[in-house]
Amino acid sequence: MKKIFAIITLLLCTTILPAQTYEEMVTKSMDYLDKKDYFSAEQALKAALRKEPANPNNIMLMVNLGTIQRNLGKYDEALVSYNIAIDRFPEKIFLRHSRAALYCEMGEYGEAMKDYNAILLFDPNDLEALYRRGLLHLYNKELLSAEDDFEKIVSIVPESLQGKMGIALIMKRRGNWKEAEEYYTDLIYKNKSNAELYFNRAECYLQLNKLARTNEDISKSLELGISDPLIYILRGQLRLAQYDKRMAKEDFLKAQEMGVSESIVSDFLRLCK
Repeated sequence: MKKIFAIITLLLCTTILPAQTYEEMVTKSMDYLDKKDYFSAEQALKAALRKEPANPNNIMLMVNLGTIQRNLGKYDEALVSYNIAIDRFPEKIFLRHSRAALYCEMGEYGEAMKDYNAILLFDPNDLEALYRRGLLHLYNKELLSAEDDFEKIVSIVPESLQGKMGIALIMKRRGNWKEAEEYYTDLIYKNKSNAELYFNRAECYLQLNKLARTNEDISKSLELGISDPLIYILRGQLRLAQYDKRMAKEDFLKAQEMGVSESIVSDFLRLCK
């Protein structure tokens, strides 16, 4: 009976949707988005695009469609939507930002780098592109290039938290734990509610064998609602240093439940035996 009802509903939708205007379908898609009903929002936008394929407002619809498809996990379809928009309006920087973010989600970091390079050719002071490209340089172990991007951000906006956090990441990657700890301490003094800062300083404290302070920063980061599962890897490492293998194992398993790859967790679990 449910299947029959679903089929009837689908048939009704296919007859009703074309009767609605372009503007009505766009409005419906926004209503669905407010309700986080991404599937219905996608269908409404596609109906609007079919209704008036030459409408100049379709550029924004294609961007919105791509973003909705990203939320639905339809990465290949989202890429097609963004590509269509960029082919028509290659000078619109926000389109490349959207596509670069999608490429990162897809793990296509080389393609994302191309988009950020294109953005920065057009606007060398685009802070978001500088930060994202800096992170990609870090991922590729290109520390000098990453440092250039983060320092460029700070030269443009001296109090930029993103730029300064990027510089602190460079310090950590170079193993300058004491210098990084002091840098994070200064950032925390000015940003006391930032959970990520406490998390990063906790890593420095652990490397410096300051176990009590590591525990304090991990607790503070969790209190502030950090969502990064690596916090449990860090706390597991702390508990191993405190010879509490049982609790360390619980943390490593918690990290795995939250999405940390089994290959990473298995190395730590071996230390808990």
